[in-house]
Amino acid sequence: MASGTSIAGVHAVLSVFLVAAAASASPAPAPTTSKHYSLEEACKQTAGHHDLCVATLSADPSFKSADTAGLARVAIQAAQRNASETATYLSSIYDDNSLENKTAQLQQCLEDCGERYEAAVEQLSDATSAVDSGAFSESEALVAASQAEVKLCQRGCQAMPDNRNILTARNRDVDRLCSIALTITKLIRGPPS
Repeated sequence: MASGTSIAGVHAVLSVFLVAAAASASPAPAPTTSKHYSLEEACKQTAGHHDLCVATLSADPSFKSADTAGLARVAIQAAQRNASETATYLSSIYDDNSLENKTAQLQQCLEDCGERYEAAVEQLSDATSAVDSGAFSESEALVAASQAEVKLCQRGCQAMPDNRNILTARNRDVDRLCSIALTITKLIRGPPS
């Protein structure tokens, strides 16, 4: 009887040890949100874009019931819509033969920016899907990549003396919306450190 008890005891200790080892080998998933941000709280984090953030996100009725991930989704979709509108605009002015002084350099800028905006729209669409599936780090990376495409478009057109500002306002708007989306997406993991 004593040996049966000691074998059961050894099994119990061994089981506890194996469970502890397994737990340390595969870390527990991080919580998806350490804090629920309201629209106002989230927009306060957007470094100089508070008013644009509030105006943009509050225009979507789903913000009222959104948690932090929902706010990120709304922000990413707003950036995507704006980038899509800019892509359409780029296509229209690229094809517009009446644009004065449409040099080869301007045509190249418009073509390059059109490709960059198409990539940005696709990345923002993928970022929305990533938020929906809980892949928040992937979503952050995709929003950052979209923002980089916009900045590269702007830099590429700066070399044109006569038309350097042809896309500045549109690029600035998309850049700001991407910045808002990126900031709010980062909030899903918790407050900034």
